[in-house]
Amino acid sequence: MLATLAIADSVTWLSIIVKAFAYAATLVAIGSVLVVVSLRDLSEDGRVAARRTAVLSALAAAIFTGLRLPMRASFLLGGTWDGAVDPMILGMVAESPLGTSAAVRLTGLALIFCILWRARAGHILALVGAFLASASFALRGHALGEPQVILGGLITLHILCLAFWVGAFAPLLRATRRDPPASAGALAHEFGRRALWVVGLLIAAGGLVLMLLGAVTPSALSSPYGQMFAIKLVLFAGVLSLAAVNKLKLTPALLASTPGARRRLRRSIGFEVALVAGILITTAALTTVSSPRGDEGSEQASLNARPIAPEHQIFGDAS
Repeated sequence: MLATLAIADSVTWLSIIVKAFAYAATLVAIGSVLVVVSLRDLSEDGRVAARRTAVLSALAAAIFTGLRLPMRASFLLGGTWDGAVDPMILGMVAESPLGTSAAVRLTGLALIFCILWRARAGHILALVGAFLASASFALRGHALGEPQVILGGLITLHILCLAFWVGAFAPLLRATRRDPPASAGALAHEFGRRALWVVGLLIAAGGLVLMLLGAVTPSALSSPYGQMFAIKLVLFAGVLSLAAVNKLKLTPALLASTPGARRRLRRSIGFEVALVAGILITTAALTTVSSPRGDEGSEQASLNARPIAPEHQIFGDAS
């Protein structure tokens, strides 16, 4: 895997970067909606900031999601920039699972803007948008395998849980800077209680997806996908370790107004953000150059394979 990345061309790296930013912005947009709706201890100023974050992130996610189409078209013509502007190839990409996924995601992101409407209806529409944006991840790549309905449901649940976690970073950091220690501690405590359930669902959904994909085998680590996934697991273990420290040590210290508690919690959350960023970059690279069932599902494989008709290449993209 690392060898493949080492010799990757500029188009491959740009695709990874665009995909990583699309993942991050989409997760923040979804998560910000979930945070506004579910965290009662979030201050009014915090809610305003979270709504603003949801909208700005949804806009950024829409831009990067749109960029995925010309990047994929470029891959179909051997990694050349001509493919990115070829109307025929772009049309084929738009009609592929990638195009369907992008359309559903853009619809969901548009509905997320309803979070600015503070009435109950606005929250409901924003939640529908968050669900659609999450479900868009299950409309392409290995999620199209069988059992498709179960895989799709598990992937959507996995994205929703991860998004809630990611979406809470900014409100928590803001609270530790601006809110009184008791208020910031109460918010961190509420998030910690909900995160226990979220982590359980996140791990369960992810584990079941891997089992259904046949990626949990003794020989998994011998494949590029398994090796990259192992890196993701190490990074996620780091996130869980920091979360445990936050919940068991730093949050109680903040509630007790212990000197330095704010700074330590901010630093810990900052490390979490860095680790999650590493996970997203790894995922973007993983789904670009490899796949759980072999290289036939990856974008890099499309570049290395013998030339075939674009309509056959286009459906092999990993998510």
